[in-house]
Amino acid sequence: MLEPGTFATYQLHVSLIGISPMIWRRLMVSEDSTIEDLHYILQIALGWSDDHLNRFIIHGKDYGVSHPGGIWFSDDPSDVRLADLPLREREKFLYEYDFSDRWCHQIRVEAIALSDHPLPAPVCLAGKRAAPPEDCGGPEAFDNTTP
Repeated sequence: MLEPGTFATYQLHVSLIGISPMIWRRLMVSEDSTIEDLHYILQIALGWSDDHLNRFIIHGKDYGVSHPGGIWFSDDPSDVRLADLPLREREKFLYEYDFSDRWCHQIRVEAIALSDHPLPAPVCLAGKRAAPPEDCGGPEAFDNTTP
């Protein structure tokens, strides 16, 4: 538990699994970011269109933003904040987007920084390579030699 007036910011390294050379982003997100927020942050950072089903697997539990006709999650993604999850530095979890193409993202908590003020908005600090186009068939079909 943080002391009052102290805010945590998570530095996350997001990489697509099965792609070489690596496609990745380094993000800074607030402890108050929800699962729903993180889903949309990833959609924007990677240039995805949010047209497909998704889920996070954190500590063996599925979380996600439901879509009509898709899977249902036991927790409301707008209620579960990163601060509610006992995430530690160097810990990894998964984000899967598009269950047909199976875009699996490894998310690693690189650092948890404490500050006396909250992060006003998520920030993409760095990254390499554009994400593959939607519906291109997944990692096996994507041309991994594209710079």
